[in-house]
Amino acid sequence: MLKPFSNPMARDYRIDFFRGLALISIFVNHIPGNFYSNFTHRNFGLSDSAEVFVLLAGMSAALAYFPRFLSGQAPASIGTIVKRIGTLYVAQLSSVAIGFALYAAAAVWLNNPELMVPDERHWMMDEPLKAMAGIGALTYQTGNFNILPMYIGLLLMLPAIMALARIRLSLALAASLALWLLANIFRLTVPNYPAPGGWYFNPITWQLIFTIGFVMGVKLRRGDRVTGSSWLYLLALAYLAVSAVLVMGAHWDKFPPLPAWVWVSGFDKSWVGLFRLLHLLALVYVIVFSPIPKFLTRWLDADNWVVRLGRNTLPVFWLSIVLAVSGHILRENVFGLPNDPTFDAAGILVDTALIGIGMTLLLGLAFFLDWSKPGAKTRLATNPSSSRGAMSPAE
Repeated sequence: MLKPFSNPMARDYRIDFFRGLALISIFVNHIPGNFYSNFTHRNFGLSDSAEVFVLLAGMSAALAYFPRFLSGQAPASIGTIVKRIGTLYVAQLSSVAIGFALYAAAAVWLNNPELMVPDERHWMMDEPLKAMAGIGALTYQTGNFNILPMYIGLLLMLPAIMALARIRLSLALAASLALWLLANIFRLTVPNYPAPGGWYFNPITWQLIFTIGFVMGVKLRRGDRVTGSSWLYLLALAYLAVSAVLVMGAHWDKFPPLPAWVWVSGFDKSWVGLFRLLHLLALVYVIVFSPIPKFLTRWLDADNWVVRLGRNTLPVFWLSIVLAVSGHILRENVFGLPNDPTFDAAGILVDTALIGIGMTLLLGLAFFLDWSKPGAKTRLATNPSSSRGAMSPAE
């Protein structure tokens, strides 16, 4: 028997901790070809930090918005969600503006206009008016700048998820699964503009992971006891092991062609393939019913460095995107390193510097944000446990 959350009103630092780990992994993976990307968990299975991030976002949404929604304050809860969407929208626009400015400045400085071609950046050069309209509408999807639009899409669905969950959690989960199936069968997505096709992170399919996280968050807050199964645990372990062999051995082509919603080839993230989803669920199951949660409950506190990163998710994520763009430019176009995570000594030295400086800045931002919160010092001095309050929607 496992009781994941003994005090429903306390802050669960384990969520912040795993969000912090996901943020670190996203930052490392977003600098193409760097040596340390060999060691993020996408190299050992069918899912990666994006799935973990969205699952935890669903859990956080349940903690931040659902209690107020249940207590008869649905308009206030939805208003808070709308405010959060506005914050995310501004964060998206500013990150795209700074990211494109960095690429453009590097293209001019290095006399290398090709920097503005990959990852759909060429639309800014080819069709600037359409590109600017797409940026404002969030339909201009480009590498490193497509996660926040998906998250905005998920929050737009959140009131409906909460309305169904108020009736029954299983109803919200069933509706989410049905929408995922319909999206995959009829290829429903949000259209790109000005590029053809749909969003790389299709919110109509990713909402299933978000809703699963939401249901987990509700149960966590209620302090529900969850019973594990030894045979299911062994099955999940076996699935993780087989997935690791598959990915590490690059055995993608040894299987018959299957629909995208069933199988996954490489890391196409648009349709949330079934095997990819099962990998995430197996990973969660193995972690939840292992000694790890109990250990983390005893070990973690508000001052843990990784917890600080997870507690300040949006600003840390925003800065990580800007730093990843800078690292990408420096690594490939200033130091001339290949887009390939090799074991070259010079490359490892450069990668260590880029990742080390980036992580120092991310941790510094998290420490500064905690230090600068109104009344933080007084609150912690008079009541050290007060920081364990309910999840803030601003996070």
